[in-house]
Amino acid sequence: MFLIYLLILLFTILITYQLFLAFRSYSKTSYLIEGLDNPDSSDQNSDYKPYNLNDPNNALILAQQNAGNIEVLKGRIDAQDGVKEKVDTIQQNINAIQTQIDGLVQQQADFAQQIAGSTPPTVTGTDT
Repeated sequence: MFLIYLLILLFTILITYQLFLAFRSYSKTSYLIEGLDNPDSSDQNSDYKPYNLNDPNNALILAQQNAGNIEVLKGRIDAQDGVKEKVDTIQQNINAIQTQIDGLVQQQADFAQQIAGSTPPTVTGTDT
């Protein structure tokens, strides 16, 4: 009975700790950013600038801002160049593992056939 109470206490502590971590991370001002966003960038000119579409007279400013944003996006895509080689390497590894698994399955099937034999067993006592 003591073991059950001890397990209940342990799970209660674990759940409370997880809730504490969730609320603590939610209350912080810095959130987890995934993808191409990098808030720790030291170059302030390499940030993507949002467009101001409220003023119809700023076509030249929008064109310059668009050129700057294209440069920022090109730099981010160029930083992802190594991903294709990594994906190709992972695909080769997966193909090698699949070949090994197919070989293991074939070995198991051969072994099962060897144990069972090629002729079915004779069953008696089923005739009426």
